[in-house]
Amino acid sequence: MSLTTNIVEKIASYIPGYAGYKQKELRRESDALVRRHVSSVLSSAKAKMVLTPTAARAVAANPDARYLWDSAKALFDRVIQRIDKAPEGYSGFYDLVKVDEAALDEIYRMDLALVEKAGEVAKLVDEISAAQPGSDVWIQKLQALSSALSQLDSAIDERSNFIAGYTRQQAEAAGRQIGAIQTAEQGREGGRGFLKRLFGGR
Repeated sequence: MSLTTNIVEKIASYIPGYAGYKQKELRRESDALVRRHVSSVLSSAKAKMVLTPTAARAVAANPDARYLWDSAKALFDRVIQRIDKAPEGYSGFYDLVKVDEAALDEIYRMDLALVEKAGEVAKLVDEISAAQPGSDVWIQKLQALSSALSQLDSAIDERSNFIAGYTRQQAEAAGRQIGAIQTAEQGREGGRGFLKRLFGGR
């Protein structure tokens, strides 16, 4: 079993129905499944980020804790919004006739990273919920959560940039190929014109 097959099957173990991007007809749906899964995991985790009135007072009394709490919630909003809006630049990728194996491997690796990092975020939120608000453990877990969300934000950038860059390269390569064909056809027309001038007739 190839590494690619292993990765696709691992992603599918988290996301039933995920079939990868090899087939053009399945590309859009596979991408949507990954993004919906990550967005859903993050939204559910964020919904757990609540404080009782007593806990809120304890956190408010500690400026560092309050800052970390507010920053983590803001990061949640940013990452969820970005993963939801990611497909805006993907239409060219969906329409490619073929995606080469090396590019597929890279995109599967990035999909798996997104899924696993979202799971890590959810686990950290559960650990924060179990800790005493404002305690050292609570603050350490909150710092780890902010770091994981920042990594997830960067992973979204990496995936978007890779897909956009790959799509652009394919479009440029196709453009060069069309240009070469047109040049060759013009060359043949020019050759025929020269022969006609040289020998006359058709």
